[in-house]
Amino acid sequence: MTADEPEFDEAAWRDRVREHRAEKDEFFSDHPQSPIPPGDREGFDGLAYFEPDPDYRVVARFGRSDDPERVSLETTRGPPAEYERVGVLGFTLAGDHRTLEAFRVEGEDSLFVPFADETNGAETYHRGRYLDVDAADADRGDDVVVDFNLAYNPFCAYGDQFSCALPPAENRLDVAVRAGERAYDD
Repeated sequence: MTADEPEFDEAAWRDRVREHRAEKDEFFSDHPQSPIPPGDREGFDGLAYFEPDPDYRVVARFGRSDDPERVSLETTRGPPAEYERVGVLGFTLAGDHRTLEAFRVEGEDSLFVPFADETNGAETYHRGRYLDVDAADADRGDDVVVDFNLAYNPFCAYGDQFSCALPPAENRLDVAVRAGERAYDD
């Protein structure tokens, strides 16, 4: 829980997750910037998701870097992508302490957290998934909510024309994260 969230209302949270997914499915089905190939949009009936599970919604301690550094992340195609590594998120998941590095993209209001886990290649996109974490809480130095139920595939999961940042080795979790988007089957 964060300072802005004194009590966790699971029913309201489930509603927000479902609403978020419905909005995303609508965007993917008919928006001109959808990553779904235009010829596949007519038959598109939504993305595949794991069922919402509050066990994959964790509170993390954000350890801010005293001296954020510019880093290059390998991409699926083309040159590396440049980010600012701003800190580390520390949390407990599946009974063990875990960490993920957080990055900031210039002009974005959230922290970018690319990660890989044991579901990649079987149940989820083989190159990893992404999370966006509320930067406002992190900027205040508060604990932040990391909700893997909102994990999503990069656009390159839907077409080879996209270039997507790959999770760094430090963001490879040795646990199956069965939350968020599943692999896309066109």
